Amino acid sequence: MKEKIKKIIKEKNVIHVLVLILVSVIVSLPLLSSKLNVYVDDGIQHIARSYGTYEAMKNGVFFGNIIPKFSNGFGYSWNLFYGAFTTIGIMIFRIISGSYIIGYKMFVYACLLFSGIFMYKFVSNMSQNKNVGLLAGAMYILAPYHLTDLYVRNAIAEFASFMFIPLIFLGLYNIINNEDKNYYLTIGAVGLIFTHNISTLYTAIFSVIYLLINIKALKNKEVIKALLINLIFIIVISSSFILPLIETNLAADYRVYEDEVMATKESVIAQQLPIRRVFVTGDNEGFVFELGPYMIIMLGFSVMTVRILKEEYRKDYLFFSIAGLVALLMATKLFPWGIMPKVLYMIQFPWRCLEYSSFFFSVVAAINMGAVIKKYSFKDAVIIIFIAIIYTVALGGFVRYTEEIENIEERSLGHISGMENECIAGMGRAEYLPTNAYNNRFYIATRENKIYVLTGRAIVENENKTEAGMTANIKTLEAETVFELPYIYYPGYEVRADGIIVENFETENGMLGIKINSNENITLEIEYTGTKIMKISMLISIIGAICFCVYVWKKH
Repeated sequence: MKEKIKKIIKEKNVIHVLVLILVSVIVSLPLLSSKLNVYVDDGIQHIARSYGTYEAMKNGVFFGNIIPKFSNGFGYSWNLFYGAFTTIGIMIFRIISGSYIIGYKMFVYACLLFSGIFMYKFVSNMSQNKNVGLLAGAMYILAPYHLTDLYVRNAIAEFASFMFIPLIFLGLYNIINNEDKNYYLTIGAVGLIFTHNISTLYTAIFSVIYLLINIKALKNKEVIKALLINLIFIIVISSSFILPLIETNLAADYRVYEDEVMATKESVIAQQLPIRRVFVTGDNEGFVFELGPYMIIMLGFSVMTVRILKEEYRKDYLFFSIAGLVALLMATKLFPWGIMPKVLYMIQFPWRCLEYSSFFFSVVAAINMGAVIKKYSFKDAVIIIFIAIIYTVALGGFVRYTEEIENIEERSLGHISGMENECIAGMGRAEYLPTNAYNNRFYIATRENKIYVLTGRAIVENENKTEAGMTANIKTLEAETVFELPYIYYPGYEVRADGIIVENFETENGMLGIKINSNENITLEIEYTGTKIMKISMLISIIGAICFCVYVWKKH
């Protein structure tokens, strides 16, 4: 019986996973503090977005696309522009725990743990050595920039994206080597698309380069077939996000799509790191961008590793080494950001490339140890991990605490004051407002939450606006009257006059407008129901996900 248990533990990777759980628990201890400042930097936005989406869905708003509470009660949308994985994740754990703060902490711990497990799976498969995979998974969890995203920046969407990058490269590796389980590419890519737009763009670039260096493999019909199948699944399953995103972009001008809103060449260059920052962090520098001395030492063995590595592994090893170095340089002043294409400025802060150096270097460092340590074993991996943990824990002084953490329900959220360049709790920089609304923020800040008559004459009575919608009685006094409704303009609102759908449009103030051509008494009803494209794309995604599950089942 004991031998059988030992065999099960060995075959199922239980010991390795338990080590990764232990590592993740140790670096997650600050999450247990009631004074951890989860609202600092991006934290307030992610938690508020989850709160607002949950409240919207409870009130029947189509998949929480619009958060009625925000923008002074005129509504604001994150989910039409930004993948909702983190929002849904926090929401689910909030339902389990009964608290947004606890739900947030449970969600980020899950992301941290699974980032290590997925990295372990990828590197174990690529290196054919589970102890090498264990070290890679632990190094990925412990990467200083990874934990900076968690504790200093609270950039939870970017933090969660760490989880999907290993799955994407596991899928690509399996496809190129004509192995089973190529569907990891779909899982990773879909997860990333629904999580973080910037990480999706840059991961796609590195993935294409990885395919290009393995271009000989693309001559194999089975490889091409696997790539195409995964690409189709990725597009189909992601359509519920991609198609509404395109539709919204075409419906009106939104601030986020304006040139130089997210970043400019000058702002990107200004955020480049001095090379010193990747080696050491000063006491008052806030963000931790360094690699860590243990990582630098392990990377130093690369010269030896590349010489002794078997030929069939050398190409991938060189790619990960060079990609890690390029990603590191992209974060620093040594990289020529001034001549890069404008689309790459979407990254805003070049030091975000440390996500990729953390990923690539974790792979390289683990392979180095497996290659240069004679009879590299589980014990060797644990010793190195222990050393890395000691150093990482010493960086705990950068974790941000505060005296009092209010419940998100008690915070003032989505309130526009009209001030220049204000950062709004729950709305970020209001970049997802229509351009007209953004340029008229003072108008929004002072506007009453009721129907306005823009042209013509009318009497508006019995206005009743709730988070679920609005009703009112209107008597027009002229043949044509234009009304401005108390909603920021986003596609998906349905306006009915006596049960008949009325076409709506964006007013010059970025609000929802309608035109009534009669001079009769009518009952007006307003509700956010989503567009036909949103509904169809949601159905496509559901069908695609079911087909993908069948595909995976058949593969097994």
